[in-house]
Amino acid sequence: MSTESEFSRLTIVGVGLMGGSVGLAVKNFFPQVSVVGVDYGEEIKKALRRGAVDEGYAPDELTGAVKETDLVVLATPINELVDILEDLAEGLKRGAVVVDLGSTKCEVCTAGWSEFENSPAEFVGGHPMTGAEIRGIAGAHPLLFENSVFVLVTPEGEPTPGSRRLEDFITGLGAEPRYLKPERHDAIVAKVSHLPQLISVGLMKLVGDESDPLDYLSLAGGGFRDMTRIADSPFGIWEDIFETNEEMIEEAGDDFLEELKEMIQNLENEVLEKAFGEASQLRKELPKTSKGISSSTFKIAVMIPDRPGALGELTSILGKEGINIRDLELQKVREDYGGTFQVYFDSLGEAREANRVILNYGFESRVVD
Repeated sequence: MSTESEFSRLTIVGVGLMGGSVGLAVKNFFPQVSVVGVDYGEEIKKALRRGAVDEGYAPDELTGAVKETDLVVLATPINELVDILEDLAEGLKRGAVVVDLGSTKCEVCTAGWSEFENSPAEFVGGHPMTGAEIRGIAGAHPLLFENSVFVLVTPEGEPTPGSRRLEDFITGLGAEPRYLKPERHDAIVAKVSHLPQLISVGLMKLVGDESDPLDYLSLAGGGFRDMTRIADSPFGIWEDIFETNEEMIEEAGDDFLEELKEMIQNLENEVLEKAFGEASQLRKELPKTSKGISSSTFKIAVMIPDRPGALGELTSILGKEGINIRDLELQKVREDYGGTFQVYFDSLGEAREANRVILNYGFESRVVD
């Protein structure tokens, strides 16, 4: 892959999971780029220790942090983004690009495009469709964006001068750029991310409200476990999302309840059989190589160095530890760097153990959630 980037100086506001991962990925794949981090003291110290940033600034030093920067990545909670956009618009050099990583886009993009209407810089909405179970900089990883979709949000859902400059950069981090309008983005994630989270929590509450929930849990199989895997996600992560996408989530919920009601009313006829068939066929269309928003498979992403025998070394290491590989899939080849493989296992425990072992042997690896 090319290690050249037209952005020579990058400022990341918020160096937690997403922002920290951007920094680590940039230092991995664009090592010549200078990375500046903006966050509170302890988080900046952690980011500096991990090598995710080269310089650190406090939030009240934002103006100095973005001086002469080419690209600003806003990776703060959604409720902080609008205030930051107000502070940024006039302090950037001509031609700079600002992109946010928020999970909802209508409110943020409306504010961003308004604030930057007369700015020498350009604001572009962004949403990398990936994540991890470990929050904060501790969960950050340079491979977090590998084979994920990175949504770029523009007023017409088409490229702009600023978004065009972002495309090669995003591809260099391992992601695939895709354009959407803000309304389209929020409607989609309401159904494929936000509503599933509520359904998962609702299923657990349904069982938890019983007088003897442990009896139910003791009989719960893999299907229930898969359906409720995301129910332990902290509410703090979702609070801003629900507040800023309430209307779309309500519409998605109403649509889902209609579907569920229709299926329940047709438990004994061919209507339900047809629904099963249609659902099965549609699920086959889910991308097999993209992480999307969430995944219930047990796999790790591993960067294999560009040297003879490296892949054999990896499989040998796992074999010696008694860890069985279910499948191995080449995802991406980076010129002069190596290849990214997804390694599949029979359980989450095996995936985590394999990740621990592989990291100890010096490979770049992470569990894909």
